[in-house]
Amino acid sequence: MAQRRRLHPPLWLCLLASPGCFASGGSYLVDDGAIAPPSHCQLESWLQFRTSARSVTSVPACSWGAVEFSAQLATGAHVGGGSASPGVKWQFASGPRLSAALAVGTTWQRRRTQTSQAYVASTFLPDPNGRWAFNVNLGAVRPRGDGAQRLLGGGVEFTVSPSLTLLAEVLDTAGTGRTWQTGVRLPFGDDSIDLVVGRGLGDASDRWINMGVNLAF
Repeated sequence: MAQRRRLHPPLWLCLLASPGCFASGGSYLVDDGAIAPPSHCQLESWLQFRTSARSVTSVPACSWGAVEFSAQLATGAHVGGGSASPGVKWQFASGPRLSAALAVGTTWQRRRTQTSQAYVASTFLPDPNGRWAFNVNLGAVRPRGDGAQRLLGGGVEFTVSPSLTLLAEVLDTAGTGRTWQTGVRLPFGDDSIDLVVGRGLGDASDRWINMGVNLAF
């Protein structure tokens, strides 16, 4: 799959910034089935402005063959301290219309494991021109001191032009409720800028704005 984004297992942004969010990569809620091209790397960084906190996150990721390794570092104000989140993503299916990957990861904060997760991320391109993309996540997340919880997410993207993509996504976790985001991606070459707004429902009631830059090398 030519599209390159959301290269990291989801829960890291969510642990730092939203107790009800467990499936994002980069500044997104829903991961896709892509990884960085073999022997290439990318750096995703973003600022998040919430009603209750501010945070900055940076995620380097590199791929060897069909496996991508990443490590997220995050810190901010009113987020409970910095966190580090190593993860691995294995792409087991890659085609012109369908891609899928298995991702696993864990988050460390204050020298303790806070959350672990595993999920399958898939992307389907129904349009031969690749203007529409549908992403689905299915898996489980296990917060510290609690049992495994279902993780289910879905997202849609529409490429308006080579320099503009619209997106909307929703994430649902058992016992936590739904979280949604919508926004735009502005590609320039292999890089991009993101502007996303989101809101949590139920126990995750909150609002935020993400401003991100994604660099490939």
